[in-house]
Amino acid sequence: MSIIQPDWNQERPDPHQINEMWNRMQIAKIDEWSDATLTLMQKIKETHINGGLQIHKYQITADKSFDWFVSRNRLDEIDFVQNLIRRPELQNYRNKLKIGNDTLVAQTHKWWTDIYDLPGELARILGQGGAYHKLEADEAWSTATNFVKEEFQNRFDEFTSFSIEIENADWFYNIAWDYSTLIFDKRTYQTVIIDITDTD
Repeated sequence: MSIIQPDWNQERPDPHQINEMWNRMQIAKIDEWSDATLTLMQKIKETHINGGLQIHKYQITADKSFDWFVSRNRLDEIDFVQNLIRRPELQNYRNKLKIGNDTLVAQTHKWWTDIYDLPGELARILGQGGAYHKLEADEAWSTATNFVKEEFQNRFDEFTSFSIEIENADWFYNIAWDYSTLIFDKRTYQTVIIDITDTD
């Protein structure tokens, strides 16, 4: 499977087409993870002992209207993060984060057309640790880089990534150790959401 290329002859989908796109879209939860992801989960459990990590993966079906935004790195124009997390297929995700259906607000702080920053962000989280525990720098770095290598095959520029904040999610402790990122794979149309928190 290759990254979809823009169809420069296709007009931008209008609001009706975008609405129909969301109605047609199918999303399925994926529970298969690489060994490096399982290691990351365990290490976060060790460093963030009063909080922890939640990581979720979903497969999104391709759609011509959706492809228009994906291929041009313009997912922000369809409020992708908020609309995705509101989907009925993500009810289990919202339940795990203790989000009420009528209170979800997902703020996008920044977004990138790659995941070059992801290994460093995760290594920093592990190396600085949670409230009481942290990893040595070399272990933090190897854990983070192995995760990106195995889970995303080091395809750094084949993703759109979003730094997000999910309001009214009671799972978070709303202090310095909160972290959320949503990663969309432009090759496989899979989305990974990573949430981390801790408290003292």
